Amino acid sequence: MTVADHLTLNELWRRVKKAKDPIEKHRFLAVYHAKRGLTAKEIAKITLSSTRWVQETVRRYNREGPEGLRDKRHQNPGQKPKLTPEEQRRVLEALQGPPPDGGLWTGPKLRDWVERELGKKLSLYPIYRLLHEMGFALRAPRPRHAKADGEAQEAFKKTSPPRSRRRGPRGGR
Repeated sequence: MTVADHLTLNELWRRVKKAKDPIEKHRFLAVYHAKRGLTAKEIAKITLSSTRWVQETVRRYNREGPEGLRDKRHQNPGQKPKLTPEEQRRVLEALQGPPPDGGLWTGPKLRDWVERELGKKLSLYPIYRLLHEMGFALRAPRPRHAKADGEAQEAFKKTSPPRSRRRGPRGGR
């Protein structure tokens, strides 16, 4: 494998030693071993990588130099938000009042409102993520059986022993 003369063998080893990012360190180590004359298969065995990865790493080093071995994921800003800050402000204002059909706000209701008022069609995931980022949390009443007898439940709570004194899986004995 041919390695370009961007750095000497000693400079490559220094880069391996001083690299703080583990991805960058791993890549410099592969190039260092390639510069020493090892084959892609031998380097793959040492670095616990595939031979294809070794070949691509050396090819990138040859083409771009030491800068090509940096982990560029840290500079990736990610996808731009689905709603602009102004649209998010409008959503927050809408959430302060009741939904158009009354009741409580739900993800599907908010999604429909965003589509109707802002003209943007979003799936539920970005809606729930937006609600989470705005500090909202899911609040739903606990389910109750339609035929539940409230008086019988209260009587049971008063007569049954505390959970700490019960036997069985929840009692811990």
